[in-house]
Amino acid sequence: MGSAADPSGHTRLNISGEMTIYTAREWRDRLMGVVERGNDIELDLGEVSEIDGSGLQLLVALQMELNGAGHSLHMTGVSNKVIEALQFCRLTEFFKDALPG
Repeated sequence: MGSAADPSGHTRLNISGEMTIYTAREWRDRLMGVVERGNDIELDLGEVSEIDGSGLQLLVALQMELNGAGHSLHMTGVSNKVIEALQFCRLTEFFKDALPG
């Protein structure tokens, strides 16, 4: 996962590979570390090859943490695997402000 802050104060992150129970702890630590910076987050999920319930829980927790801190989540390049999982779990409405147009 790469991250960088742009001049507007957004932090851009790129997640690639799996977001599953096997990688959840690593992703959680990285994502929550970025939340602590106090910026809006732009999350590129275009290279996510697999996502399960643990990965979805991370996205929900990230959205809730950011909202609670007065910041926002913007998802870009969302892979078909992520879209399918969000639709299957009926989470597209929850992420309606974060998902691309």
